[in-house]
Order: sequence, then C-alpha cells, then structure tokens
Amino acid sequence: MNQDKPRIGVNVCMCGSNIAGTVDVPAVVEAAENLKNVVVTRYNKYTCSGPGQLGIQEDIQQHNLNRIVVSACSPRMHERTWRAMAADAGLNPYLIEVANLREHCSWIHPEEELTTRKAIDLVTAAVERVALHEPLFPQRIPVTKAAMVVGGGIAGIQASLDLANAGIPVYLVEREPSIGGHMAQLDKTFPTLDCSACILTSKMVDVGSHKNITLLSNSEVEKVDGFIGNFNVTVRRKARFVDIETCTACNDCVEVCPVRVPSEFESGMAERTAIFRPFAQAIPNAFAIEKRGNAPCKTACPAGIHVQGYVALIAEGRFREAYDLIQERMPFPGICGRVCHHPCETDCKRAEKDSPVAIEYLKRFAADWVAAHPDEGIKDAEEVPVARYSLMGKKVAIIGSGPVGLTVARELADEAAECEIYEALPVAGGMMNIGIPSHRLPKPILDKEINDIV
Repeated sequence: MNQDKPRIGVNVCMCGSNIAGTVDVPAVVEAAENLKNVVVTRYNKYTCSGPGQLGIQEDIQQHNLNRIVVSACSPRMHERTWRAMAADAGLNPYLIEVANLREHCSWIHPEEELTTRKAIDLVTAAVERVALHEPLFPQRIPVTKAAMVVGGGIAGIQASLDLANAGIPVYLVEREPSIGGHMAQLDKTFPTLDCSACILTSKMVDVGSHKNITLLSNSEVEKVDGFIGNFNVTVRRKARFVDIETCTACNDCVEVCPVRVPSEFESGMAERTAIFRPFAQAIPNAFAIEKRGNAPCKTACPAGIHVQGYVALIAEGRFREAYDLIQERMPFPGICGRVCHHPCETDCKRAEKDSPVAIEYLKRFAADWVAAHPDEGIKDAEEVPVARYSLMGKKVAIIGSGPVGLTVARELADEAAECEIYEALPVAGGMMNIGIPSHRLPKPILDKEINDIV
C-alpha cells in the first residue's frame, strides 16, 4: 500500500450548464475544502478541456498532490483522458477517482438544494475512497488459449464452432446427454418456418467431429476459479452408465428395457425407457441410463450395501474391489452371504422377467475368493485412499470382540485411531466364533474376516 500521506486535489466541473444548471458548484467546492486530506480545490467550466487538464497538472506540481478527485461526467466518457493527464504529470494514473455529478446527480434531480446536497455527498465519498487507493502498474501475463462454452443449445453450438474454426480449443459443457437444447424440440422456426432439424443437425454433427472441440455431455460446471485468461473450472460429469465409445446406437437395449417413464424431450406427452437416447439425431449418438434414487435391492438391504456396484465389479472380474465395497457397509461379507435372509433378492426387479439376481451367493463368492487369494488385488500403499485424520493419534479401548466390537474397531481404524480390543475369551469373534452361526461357516472365511479387523 502507498505509505505517503494522502494529499488530495478536488476538481469540480461545471460542464457548461449540464452540472452548473442544477448544482451550486461553488458550494460543493467550499464543502470539499474542509474534507480530510484535501489540499487544494478548484472548479472549471470544462475539466476535460485542455485548460482544465493543464490546471490539474499545475496543482499536482505546485502542491505535491498524490491523489486527484475529478467531479464531472460519467467515467465512461473521460476517465481515460484524466488518467493520461495524470500520467503526463508524473502521477500514477490509478490514483484518480471520478465522481459522476452529471448522470448521477444533476440530470436526475431538478431541485438545486437537493442536487447540491447529493453532489457534496458524492464528492465526500470520492475523497474518502481515493485516500485508500494504491498505485497500479500494467502487467503482461500468459493467457491460456482455450475457451469453455457452457450450454449446448444452438447459441452454444454456433459459438463453439466459430471459436474452433478460429483455431481455439473449445470445451463445450452440456448438462443433458445430448447437445441441441430447446431448438431440437421444435418443428419449424420463426419467421421463415424453416425446418429446425435441417438447421441444427448439421451443426451438431460438426461439433461432434471437430478436432478443436471437446464435448462434455451430461456435465455441469460446479466451480470457477482464477481470472480472465487463466480460469480453472471444475466440471462434474454425471454417470452415463453406457460407454460412448462402444455403444453403436443399435436400439436393442430399448426393446428389452422393462422400465418406462415420461420423456422429457417430448415434454411428458410420450414415454421412454430407462435406457434412452433423447432423439434420433442426438450427439453424442449413444444411449444413456437415468437412475433415480436407490435400486430396490439396495433399499431392501438392512445394511444399505451398494448391491449393484459389487455385482458389476464381480461381473468384470474385480473380486477384491467387490469385497472391499461390501465391507464399507458390512464388515463380514462371508457371514452375511450365508446367514442373511436376502430381502434384496425378494425386491429384485429382475424377478419380474425370469429370476432375481443371486445376490447372496455373489456376496459369498467374493468373500470366499478373497479368503482363497489373500494377496491378490491388494492396492499399493500410495493407491489406498487417504483416511480422514480427525482421530489420528487418539487411542481407543474396545471391550469385547464380538461382531459389534470388531465393526466399531474397523470404523475407528479407518479414521486413523489406535484401537485396542479386550476380549475375555481366548479367541476373537465372541458368540459368532463359539456358537451360532460358526458351525455353518467355513473356518477360513470366519478367520479371514475377523483377522481383517483385528
């Protein structure tokens, strides 16, 4: 911050009769003389003229002024003029404050007493503000040669194409599964009644194939940081549940999908399936699955396990990850896979077509596989998600190593707490290990799941 004591010069412009016609200019100048840090005051007929600027420059030199207030017309008109004048006089051009007495005062209020009082207030505020100004200096900074266009309607599409054709990389963000916006829903366009699709479709195809355009469909901007020319934008991409690269848009999935909901593209006047493509000419030309709320199997599960997630991981052969996903909500997958009454299978919608997914057996399989392959699929230390450290260094004693005690120990350990488990019996597991249901469980499974926690 500028450490010099503010020495302010106040200049009030009469602007012919534009300001002087309704403002008592001498009264404003007299009031400014008594303001803190004001060294000299004057009024001019036209401050933007050559003589007016010369008078300010003389004040700067004679009175050693380091800040200037110009009370005149809108800064949009002459702020650059006065900044150039200050620079010529050796004063930093950003140590000038403009009070707009013409547009904000004299042209609004016809009564002289009212306009004069408001003019004094505006000048007072400008003096207080300019006393806090710091000198600024032009800088050159590198600019990221890229652009982001938010919204894939016809305006966003055209903007993206114009920028991309000029050689600028473009990121087009669209929250829907396809670009096109509302124009894609229209039949004819006003006033020529041209076909909407005829205008739009070719531009959509150009966006999808342009080498300078990166299309982010099903995405929304969450946060924008940085400054002009160097922005950092956080974009959340919603799950599409369909691989755009491998989807051929053959429509076979639509024919077998049992779930039907109102179509947003048709404004609710028709239905679509849960897996859908908004319209035939959609870009990207791939299907998407919309998931609303939780799956029936997850809702029915007393532990709230992400059933669809671990079933999908097992289908891909990622058995260790499936086991870890189950353990996030259920520390004993092997036990649960044998004794649970599996209400998830009762509510499974697949049963309406043939038979429910064998969820219980898949959970049991994941636990059995991990017990048989204890060293396979374990992530390297640097790949393990960083734990929250709210309990780091805290020591916790847990009395009893039954299922509840072991579960508590596991969750506290995930929070980086140091746990010590005290058990009266010679082995951990409580009644689970010495009574029901241990006689129904393979010992390797039981020992593996207890040892995972202990």
